[in-house]
Amino acid sequence: MTRSSTTTFRALLALCGCAVASAVPGVAAPSDPAANAQGAPTKLTRVRYSYPSLSPDGSRFVLEASVSGNWEIYMLERKGMGDGGEGLTTLTRGTHLDRMPSWSPDGRFIAFISDRSGNFDVFRMDADGSNVVRITDTPEAEIHPFWAPDSKTIIYNRRVADQRLYSIWTTDVEGRKHTELLRDDQLNSYAKISPDGRWIVFDKWWNNDENNGEIMLMDRTGGALRRLTDNDVYDGYPAWFPDSQRILFSSEVDGTFKLFSIGIDGSDLTQLTFGEGGDQRGIVAPDGRTLFFNRNLDGTIELYEMQLPVAPAHAEADRSE
Repeated sequence: MTRSSTTTFRALLALCGCAVASAVPGVAAPSDPAANAQGAPTKLTRVRYSYPSLSPDGSRFVLEASVSGNWEIYMLERKGMGDGGEGLTTLTRGTHLDRMPSWSPDGRFIAFISDRSGNFDVFRMDADGSNVVRITDTPEAEIHPFWAPDSKTIIYNRRVADQRLYSIWTTDVEGRKHTELLRDDQLNSYAKISPDGRWIVFDKWWNNDENNGEIMLMDRTGGALRRLTDNDVYDGYPAWFPDSQRILFSSEVDGTFKLFSIGIDGSDLTQLTFGEGGDQRGIVAPDGRTLFFNRNLDGTIELYEMQLPVAPAHAEADRSE
């Protein structure tokens, strides 16, 4: 999607006479979002839990939360949390900050960041919270660790010394070999490797403007850089659909963050969430039809689940199986 004087992101959303762009294959674009009962989000938490990461079997999340005044990593059953905290397990404890958890695709490990060493570094622990291993050890902050599909590589962001910039790095799970993939004169963050292992999606602060994030794509070596969005608003928090052909992201196009999907070629832009509240940090379940995301309602950030409606052609295929 490219910028022109007459075609902007907002104009694209208005082309069909509603708030939705052309449909993504397999996902129907609801003409009346308020009437779309199938797509109505369900709240799973009752206090601030953010940065959700789903277990490979889809039964649990790891999340960050400040329940008692300090950020820790928690495990939450997918069915949600009871009024008394049922279904919730604390994985980290201490006076330091533990944040941004990410579950490995093989289910064995959770990567996260912690300032227990003085500044934010990437750590790894077993899925039950044991055997914590430090993965990065530099004077600069490292954030946003995510896993490659083979569970052998972690991709993360490292702050460039004395600058308001972040570069994109990878490392093995032991932290022995670190490779810088992208460094330029802009802030690059939230990088994620596609399920097929071919691509990396990330958001870039265009011209280092924190209010103008764009969704970017590159290959696994840091080459073939491609810009997918081109707006004067913030587009960020990208995540992959299981088919590696579509990307979920959050955009502030109408003044409030909502979730959208877009093809890796920049086509098939579709708005997925509507209504009150700002929607960010979305992830897609392995079925490709279930979204989990944070919704901010008047400063309260909670975890929601939403089913995407199935397009008619896809529904017919399912019935014939």
